[in-house]
Amino acid sequence: MAVSVSTIAERALRRLGVSIVPLDDSPVLTEMVSVATIATLALTELGVIAADEVPSVSDQALALDKVASVHAALDAQGLVWWGADAVPRAFVEEYTKLAAMQAASSFGKQADPQVVQLLEARVRRGVMEMSGHDIAVEAVMAVHLDLVARGIARWSSQDVPDHVGPSYEILAADFLAPKFEKQTDPADAALARAAIYRYVALPSSGQRVQTAYF
Repeated sequence: MAVSVSTIAERALRRLGVSIVPLDDSPVLTEMVSVATIATLALTELGVIAADEVPSVSDQALALDKVASVHAALDAQGLVWWGADAVPRAFVEEYTKLAAMQAASSFGKQADPQVVQLLEARVRRGVMEMSGHDIAVEAVMAVHLDLVARGIARWSSQDVPDHVGPSYEILAADFLAPKFEKQTDPADAALARAAIYRYVALPSSGQRVQTAYF
């Protein structure tokens, strides 16, 4: 029997303790919040307006510009796939605080650069988990193509033998670990490779094969 690349990818993510949440099943990922709302929230975060106040046109325009700068900075790092007009609910807090920090000096306040790095890291981790399955599939394919290139894998990615599935999972997890800031045991990867080599070698029993003709 064979195991699919997608299944191995899911197992590799679970092995790393990375949550697997289908995009359509998570409201915080599908609900979008307008940048105008985030700009107002940023002004509230700074204490420029109260929660029940409406910002002035000039303050709102300034905050909107800062939200755009936040989005551009994250987009330049390849972290976002959404447009510049709205943000997934999951990242509203990060966008709000980052925009507030960008606007802080305009209102005589200071921002902590370390907090900026922390917030950007939170967005990065969130995006990685949301894109986790696609990234994991790429990792499994990288493992497979490496084995093919070295003449070890005699099967295609469409029919990975069940017996080597766990080894693929371990090697894919090892490949993925740095991307998700996780750690794996190098010994596990070595054992996984050895298991694949043993499967490929499969020494014969030493008995002659008797052919029967009918």
